[in-house]
Amino acid sequence: MRSVRQTNSYFSALFLLFTLASLQSSAQENSPYSRYGLGDLTPGQNILNRAIGGLSSAYADYSTVNFANPASYSSLKITTLDIGLDYNSRTLRDLNPPRKFGSSYLIPSYLQIGVPLSKKKNWGMAFGLRPLTRINYDITTRTRLTGIDSAAYNFVGNGGTYQASWGMAYGTKSLSIGFNAGYMFGNKEYASRLSFINDTLTYKTANAADTTRFGGLFLNAGIQYKIKLNEKTSLRLGAHGNLAAKLNATRNLTRATVEYSDNTGFIVVDSVYTGSDIKGDIIYPSAWSAGFMLERENQWMFGGEIGIANWAAYRYYGTADNMVNSWTARLGGQWLPNFKGENYWSRVAYRLGASFGPSNVQLTKPIPQYTFSFGAGLPVRRNVYTNQYTMINTSFEIGFRGNKENDIRESLFRLSLGLNLSDIWFNKPKYQ
Repeated sequence: MRSVRQTNSYFSALFLLFTLASLQSSAQENSPYSRYGLGDLTPGQNILNRAIGGLSSAYADYSTVNFANPASYSSLKITTLDIGLDYNSRTLRDLNPPRKFGSSYLIPSYLQIGVPLSKKKNWGMAFGLRPLTRINYDITTRTRLTGIDSAAYNFVGNGGTYQASWGMAYGTKSLSIGFNAGYMFGNKEYASRLSFINDTLTYKTANAADTTRFGGLFLNAGIQYKIKLNEKTSLRLGAHGNLAAKLNATRNLTRATVEYSDNTGFIVVDSVYTGSDIKGDIIYPSAWSAGFMLERENQWMFGGEIGIANWAAYRYYGTADNMVNSWTARLGGQWLPNFKGENYWSRVAYRLGASFGPSNVQLTKPIPQYTFSFGAGLPVRRNVYTNQYTMINTSFEIGFRGNKENDIRESLFRLSLGLNLSDIWFNKPKYQ
């Protein structure tokens, strides 16, 4: 059995990898839709579940941390570390006037650890850290004013929301219930700048900046029920949801005239208005999902689910913003040719899925969203040789937001890589 020192070295190396990837999170995403609410929602499932369309309500596995539905923790049988990274390539198309923009960036997806507290009693626990939303855009437009001047408008935003969570689940052979609790925190940094352009005169820039820091507790819960159809086939039903969370916020406002240089950036010349440490609240809305999973043990699974989020209840210092209630439908499945086969590719799990539904942001018209996904679970070790279980999960997602009726359309390609490292670390060593 691997020593404690070796085990700790794996944790340290993977945590360092997650930290280094976080440094890439400043890469330019440039999504104008991230201006609204708390930003663009990041995927709320682990990489295995994303490959099957994001199905997570009724999914459970002995070595997978399904943090979307905490009821699944009761199925954990071995301690598992699951870490994920995302590479995103985004393309924006503006229809008026016709323009096209592209961006690529690497960001961390999640870091989760699952621990079986009692295998005989189906009692499990998990904790971790993951990004929840992301704000990142830098957009400049120019317009001709009456007279001889032109004006350039620059809109910049950065920030995001994160969750540090701890959860537990308890179950019988059929029924499992669980919860996640923890701390949600983040920041929003917005700036709108107006510059006048003239061939003979130099104008200073008007800058309106809004910086907000926020944090608060959150709670979500889940339930799963497994129905045995025959010796190897079962139907699992599941549901999970979160309560609305009240986040305490502190806001700083600045309205000023600024100058810009490449060496120093923006320097305040004259402040028109400054508001510091303005206290307020942000309401993060409630949401729920429910679905089913039909499974034949170690062969195949197929399922579907529906999720609803009450984004119309979102409030930022009492302001509703352009947020609306949204729903998402998901379908997906997995096929495992031969769990104990001699051929490596027969032991690979092949996954396919899709999801669709309206965006939680609405400007003039509803904004539809579609995502198609596929991926694979690549075993690194053969279980018959060792007590160590290592799996590389991959997910390829192709997504679209908006159509010809919307002024801005987005297409997204996301490549996700997850390392699922498990071990029976807490067994007492035996000597013969």
